[in-house]
Amino acid sequence: MFVPTPTREFTWSVEDFEAAKKWAHTQPHPDNSKLSLWDYSCRASHDDSSYILARINEFVIVKDND
Repeated sequence: MFVPTPTREFTWSVEDFEAAKKWAHTQPHPDNSKLSLWDYSCRASHDDSSYILARINEFVIVKDND
């Protein structure tokens, strides 16, 4: 499955959350090669989606249009 690389940070919409979830599943965990970025972002089962998106956005590289 092809998941496009984000060109901007994810926003707080349902569509962006779903896109961030798919993308994070394809990215490596920063500390554990057997896990994904999604596992890193969802540290607790009761984490709010805004915390999860903020953690994922830390790994999104935004390119300037300059």
